[in-house]
Amino acid sequence: MVYVLHGEEEFEKSERLAELRAGVSDDPSLIGLNVTVLDGRETNWNEIRHHCDTPPFLGEYRLVVVENFFSRGAGKSGRRARGSGAQTADAEHLLAYLPHVPETTKLAFLEEDRLPARHPLLKAAAALGDDARVERFDAPSPRGDELPRWIGRRATRRGVKLGAGVAQDLAAFIGPDLRLIDSELEKLAVYASGRVVTREDVRLLVPYAQQANIFDMVDALGHRKTREAFRLLARLRKEGAHPLYLLTMIVRQHRILLQVKELMSQGLDKNAIASTLGLHPYPTGKAMAQARRYTPAQLNRIYDRLLETDVSIKTGQMDANLALDLLVVELARL
Repeated sequence: MVYVLHGEEEFEKSERLAELRAGVSDDPSLIGLNVTVLDGRETNWNEIRHHCDTPPFLGEYRLVVVENFFSRGAGKSGRRARGSGAQTADAEHLLAYLPHVPETTKLAFLEEDRLPARHPLLKAAAALGDDARVERFDAPSPRGDELPRWIGRRATRRGVKLGAGVAQDLAAFIGPDLRLIDSELEKLAVYASGRVVTREDVRLLVPYAQQANIFDMVDALGHRKTREAFRLLARLRKEGAHPLYLLTMIVRQHRILLQVKELMSQGLDKNAIASTLGLHPYPTGKAMAQARRYTPAQLNRIYDRLLETDVSIKTGQMDANLALDLLVVELARL
């Protein structure tokens, strides 16, 4: 049996590979003895054939995994991958061998790239009929409802009940990182302990959601919504955030606004800014929207005022909570 697992989404692809590994034997001690993983950029078709032709050890099947034989990039030796693969003798021999893979071997190609429909490997797999499986793994689009729907299905699979808006919040705060989403769902499930997960749970436990509270407060300040800013500040305090932590996060956010403002003036888009600053796309987009409401001079004045507040708290000149309250009022009036 030949498997072709291709596409850029690694999380579900790794889960599928784990299923193939588990299917090698009912005895966990024999799985490692019957699984071979080869770097496709380093190996050759003779080595692949050798492992495929080797009978399984005390088991029904053996699994041979070949990673990135046809995908772009370079292996450990720096050798480039084979592009389409059809032009090299090595790839031609391998494709010709596929109909002769022993029944006791499962040969799985893991390709980090999405292979085009006319790729020679996909054609060869199609020619095998029921003796081949081709599975493509694409990350759900962060736009529209595709990612929230995936989150809903994943939650159902985990037995987690999500309240209204929770899937949308997770999609917005985390983006299409399926492994991280799954990890956060597991954490939320443990915390909720059988009850429905709420949006408040997400804001309490998910790191990006906690940052979003800071972004929302800064956003309220930018719109001069003093009452809303105080409401959000009260929520953060209720969640146990220390005043110095809150000030640190506010300072960090305005430092990001300064950096984003500068990069926007250079013509960079959201993805380029996120990559340059090492930020997640969600907070980057929020910061870009906020930065448009300020001039560079205003941001520099705010940043100076934040540092003054930091000094006054740390030197004992002013109570931390009072200093934060006064800062919120001043920033909202700016």
